[in-house]
Amino acid sequence: MIRLFRRLLAMKYFSVIIFFINILFSDGPYTVDTITEQDGLRNGPEYSGGIAYYPTDADGPLPIIVMVPGFVSPISSIEDWGPYLASYGVVTMFVNVNSIFDDPYERADALLDGLISIKLENDRTNSPLFDMLNVIDVAVGGWSMGGGGAQLAAQQDTSIKTVVALSAWLQNSNDSYNNNTPIIFFSGQFDNVASNNFHTNVFYNNTPNDIDKLLFEITWGNHNTVCSPYNNEEMGLKTLYMIEKYILNDATNCELLIESPADASDFSTNIECITELPGDLNQDFLFNIQDIVLLVDIILNNEFIEAGDLDFNGVVNILDVIQLIDLILD
Repeated sequence: MIRLFRRLLAMKYFSVIIFFINILFSDGPYTVDTITEQDGLRNGPEYSGGIAYYPTDADGPLPIIVMVPGFVSPISSIEDWGPYLASYGVVTMFVNVNSIFDDPYERADALLDGLISIKLENDRTNSPLFDMLNVIDVAVGGWSMGGGGAQLAAQQDTSIKTVVALSAWLQNSNDSYNNNTPIIFFSGQFDNVASNNFHTNVFYNNTPNDIDKLLFEITWGNHNTVCSPYNNEEMGLKTLYMIEKYILNDATNCELLIESPADASDFSTNIECITELPGDLNQDFLFNIQDIVLLVDIILNNEFIEAGDLDFNGVVNILDVIQLIDLILD
């Protein structure tokens, strides 16, 4: 009887622990659904199979990321990223290579073909993503050889504005010298498949210093730790912050992006969080007609945004528009 009581008590505490873990690593505010090829998603020739996770109740235009798994691995090996990112408003498509033995170059081709497929959803009238996608600025990501492929894909497509490299692997590390897109590298401290000293750390160092980059090595992590955002809360959040900054042009969480996590065995970045410029409403670090349009829209909607208050009087009005025009003309 005492033994049974102890077992029940242990089960109770275990359930409580699981409950709090689920709260800690909870998904975002949006409901998630999927689109498959059976639903009309294009089946591209450079990849095998495709599935897209999307938020059903988020307003567009929605950011896009396409991801590919690693050597001899199915989509399911990294599929946790789908519902996680989609629940925060990021449309996440997965593709796999035509042969599970394909190298990073074929995985880059798969990602680029996947981008064609998911962008077409923006034009397919029967798609739940019809006219809902940001097809101008997109992201790619991948695990292991897929992370190598993501770097190679971004070197070929200028619409790719950020890369998520999960324990990336490249047979030729010199390829990473050509990285020309903001990139975030995640790895495990004890990765014995894509050793950090021969892969992730090398790719980070090879990426030119004029390209925004961040490296987060997870304490006690291994090659598989990065396969799920539920394995590390900071990894999931920093991915979201990266997409916010480089796809949505929203630097709200920039400081959190570049903050070193408590569980990082190694952390490096050259990303700088530039203070918001009054008048630069679209945060492109320029004063132009787009800022005027946004400012007029703010006034017409009787809203207040600090960046639009150029005379710092606590009110956004036509006087701020005049000052913004002066800044542009100067």
